[in-house]
Amino acid sequence: MGKSLVLVGGGHAHLTALLNLKEYLRRGHRVSVISPSSYHYYSGMGPGMLSGIYRPQEVRFHIKKLTEDRGGLFIEDKVIKVEPENHCLILPSEQRVPYDVVSFNTGSEVPIKPLVSEPQEENIFPVKPITHLLQARRFILKIIKRQSLNFIVAGGGPAGVEISANLWRLVKENGGQARITLVGGRRLLAGFPDKVRALAMKSLRQRNIEVIEGDRIQEIRKGGVVLKEGKMVGFDVAFLGWGIKPSPLFRHSGLPVGEDGGLLVNSYLQSVAYPEIFGGGDCISLSGRTLAKVGVYAVRQNPILFYNLLASLEGKEMKIFRPQKDYLLILNMGDGRGIFWKKNFVWEGKLSFILKDFIDRRFMKKYQVSKELEESFPENA
Repeated sequence: MGKSLVLVGGGHAHLTALLNLKEYLRRGHRVSVISPSSYHYYSGMGPGMLSGIYRPQEVRFHIKKLTEDRGGLFIEDKVIKVEPENHCLILPSEQRVPYDVVSFNTGSEVPIKPLVSEPQEENIFPVKPITHLLQARRFILKIIKRQSLNFIVAGGGPAGVEISANLWRLVKENGGQARITLVGGRRLLAGFPDKVRALAMKSLRQRNIEVIEGDRIQEIRKGGVVLKEGKMVGFDVAFLGWGIKPSPLFRHSGLPVGEDGGLLVNSYLQSVAYPEIFGGGDCISLSGRTLAKVGVYAVRQNPILFYNLLASLEGKEMKIFRPQKDYLLILNMGDGRGIFWKKNFVWEGKLSFILKDFIDRRFMKKYQVSKELEESFPENA
């Protein structure tokens, strides 16, 4: 008799399993997918969607259609608790979803409490999940020609750099005026080679994007942020991209977690305590090794999860996930140029962005099999 597989989240690490859903069904198993949205947006192209380089249709997968076209059950909802002893997931409606094997690919989020002193305003956008960037674009386009805008971007990592650079393009392409301030924390792109950091700093400053280093945001008030040094910086729109962490779901459910609260998994991407629970992408912590929150690891986990979930359902031997020591990173600088970094090689220019665009579009093409590019999408809907 077949078993029940539940995939929670339709992110990068689940795409091979979703694309090959019929393989599970052909063997008599049942598959359900739980996701808060019918679509999953690809983080690598998110800043480009914000600026208008990409249409939303080019940046997303139709997870619901991908699931249902292959015979799976799609549930548009979220999991708020796991009961591992009962093999059960709890939804906000208190509906209980049983499983024999479950896999989580729920991404990450930006914790904004306790920094926000008042109820969240419509002009404050955490950079995760990526749908917030689409909401931000719509909001900015509505007001961009009414006034000169002040933007604050919090976070000195790749997300903060790319958001700042692509905000510049959004303003330029739509005839607006703006002041963009990037609050980079201790140091912009800390942990990156000095050459990457210098090239990013030069690119931003050439476009009059102010970069504040050696300071952090202490509090977010209505219309302004207070830095730890006491300085107040006003904003019309704020993007929050620091301290990206997994959902508190796993910790709240009593599952073993890593330091950042991610589901603690072994080399099979399997919970260290519950062998029927798996996970991939930003929401996991790999036992014995800290992985950067970059999409390349989720993409590499993709085929491993597909294979291991099927092996777990049928009691067969699983494959080991071996993360590569080095990975390729290309920053989209919003002006048709990119900053390429791998190992000791750093390369800036138009060809860097062309390469990034090629890699991203090739990845999307593999899994955009539900006619995503043919969908209509009103810009201001």
